[in-house]
Amino acid sequence: MRSVRSKRDRRGQISIGLLAAGWIGIGSVGVVTRSQAQSQFQQLLPDLRKEVADQDRYFWTVEKIPPQPYMNEVFWPRYSADTPKFFSESLLQFVARTFYLTRENLDGSKSQAWAGGGWLAFRSGLIADMFGVQAAFYTSQPIFAPLDQGGTVLLAPPQNSIGVLGQIYGRVQIGDQEIRGGRQLVDTPLINPQDNRMLPNTFEAATLVSLPDRDRNYDYAVGYLWNMKQRDSNDFIPMSDALASNGSNGVVNRGAPFGMLKYQPVAGLSLVAMDYNVQDFINTAFAQLEYDFRQPIGAPNWIVGANVTNQRSVGANLLTGTPFQTYQASAKVQMLYSGWTLFVVGSMNGPGSNTISLFGGNPNYASMLQLTFDNANQKAVGGSIAYDLGTVGLSGLSIGAWYMHGWDAINTSTGLGIPDQNELDVWIQYRPTEGPLKGFRLRAQYANVWQQGNVRNTQPELQVVIDYTVLMRPPSPVR
Repeated sequence: MRSVRSKRDRRGQISIGLLAAGWIGIGSVGVVTRSQAQSQFQQLLPDLRKEVADQDRYFWTVEKIPPQPYMNEVFWPRYSADTPKFFSESLLQFVARTFYLTRENLDGSKSQAWAGGGWLAFRSGLIADMFGVQAAFYTSQPIFAPLDQGGTVLLAPPQNSIGVLGQIYGRVQIGDQEIRGGRQLVDTPLINPQDNRMLPNTFEAATLVSLPDRDRNYDYAVGYLWNMKQRDSNDFIPMSDALASNGSNGVVNRGAPFGMLKYQPVAGLSLVAMDYNVQDFINTAFAQLEYDFRQPIGAPNWIVGANVTNQRSVGANLLTGTPFQTYQASAKVQMLYSGWTLFVVGSMNGPGSNTISLFGGNPNYASMLQLTFDNANQKAVGGSIAYDLGTVGLSGLSIGAWYMHGWDAINTSTGLGIPDQNELDVWIQYRPTEGPLKGFRLRAQYANVWQQGNVRNTQPELQVVIDYTVLMRPPSPVR
């Protein structure tokens, strides 16, 4: 059954471009079981949401790193037997990326930029089978960026370049867990890289994580984050300051302790629970349940899931000045068959406040390219369809569309209703897994939002991204 399932995993991953395209450059604390890889960060959402920094890694030792279908793998020359593992088992990743985004905003303004850059990442082998380091330098440079058309999150505001050592941390491996301290990526449902622009979020933190193991049915991550570098910034700021856009005055600096547990009690069933707390600002808890029916190849496979995020003010209520509590819940039904991926999804929000997601992408199943349908009291429903054209001989090519409708949202300041929201996303992507273009990706996606009562009633957005990923690694990978 395991061999049948592994083939299904690979087919499902290739069908909508899911496999990680650069895990050392974005090595994270997101540790998961194999079934959790079917979560909203992988098979639910179209590939526009499955960026290289959003992927969960299954293996961490060099001997266990599987071949990477979305990277051009270049093997180091064979070292002599007495070469320290720090060098002989090191990995080097290079990602070149260019990204164009243009959007006609609902308020009548325009956001537009074309940027180029990427990152260079190094992950050492272990000294004494215990100590290692990891580092990554990130850059995003303007190619075309009108000063009065900022807001794309491709560059630092208003349209400035980014160049930052986003990762530099030491790691200590003890048994099946790893301790990390320094600048790093964190990959959890609520705190994550959100790598859907030029560069990901990174964090200054101390973390303890379990190292993934196929034979273990649980994984965990705990830690304390004191600073965050957002996607469009050169600077690390306190976690509480990252809440500033939602009312924080940034005067009191607070970090964020967090904990996450992922558990697979039986085959196909996965459970996730997580919580983080920013004292005097906000506490956020998350829970998710998914079940993968794991049907044989040739039969439609069904995946169902539900999750809920609960948020509340804590302590001195510095975020809004008054106490609040709210939630966002969502559910999905998903089917994969013969290259097709179809799903329907619904979500609802509590009436107390808008939900806040500032430390990464929103785990809500209804989270789209522009909207996350997270307004107070808002309900939303929609569906998506995607197709892998590799099943008809066009290997690496996939297309898809997704539509959502949201209603009943309210303005918590006035108590008045907010006009209904609608979003349509369409995309096409070419990402070959073999041949001379292996490691290359070209994706174009268009999204439009409709909402009455604004300067503009529509908000069209076009994104085009091209990137190329090279992984230099030790020879003799496990195949």
